[in-house]
Amino acid sequence: MDVRDQALLASCPVVAAPRFSPLPDMANGQRIIVASNGWFVQTRLDWLDCITALSLDTPAMRLPYGEVREHLRFSFGQLPIPLIEAFVAHGRKHLPDEAAGVLIYSRGTGRLRLAFCEAVRASPVRIDYRRPPMADDETVAVDLHTHGRAPAFWSADDDRDDQGIKVAGVFGLLDQPKPMARFRLVINGLYQDLPRHPWPGPDAFADRVDGEESAPWPNRWMRSVIRRWTGA
Repeated sequence: MDVRDQALLASCPVVAAPRFSPLPDMANGQRIIVASNGWFVQTRLDWLDCITALSLDTPAMRLPYGEVREHLRFSFGQLPIPLIEAFVAHGRKHLPDEAAGVLIYSRGTGRLRLAFCEAVRASPVRIDYRRPPMADDETVAVDLHTHGRAPAFWSADDDRDDQGIKVAGVFGLLDQPKPMARFRLVINGLYQDLPRHPWPGPDAFADRVDGEESAPWPNRWMRSVIRRWTGA
């Protein structure tokens, strides 16, 4: 095998789901799981452990593997609402321009801290920024930015900028008493909305049809995860 392929498979291996035993443990990283009920990606970092479906379509050929269930766990537990409130206050201070910040996870303490990003260029419709310095045991877990007086939504710029693995949050309507917010999990180009997020503002999905799910991902297991994450 070409050494480049060996490196690719080492960085993101493909495993078959055991039928009669649990999945083998994994170190920090990412792997693809082939199961009888679909394809999944498992991601593990200091602050994140999740299995997310890439496809839940049952293969036409019956595979002799086990089934896999999605799950999501944050090592930091509940999202600290005071940190979110502090970021919203920071965003209001910079109106009408956008603002950015991050919640940084420390492996040593197991906790999050809020840090504001240095704006290189900022306007009411865009911000380019530098992330703050971090210690060796720290990593960005939650990436936050505002849309000023505009609603909270995921723009084409957001999709281009949201790379890697993180939770992303965007806040809008900061000139109103209760700003709007949206959160999503970002896994290397896979975006999964977290519609039942902790911010008690206007519903970012208010324009959906009655009875229609707000996003394709929020099934029963995801709703229970969000309750544990937010303390709701």
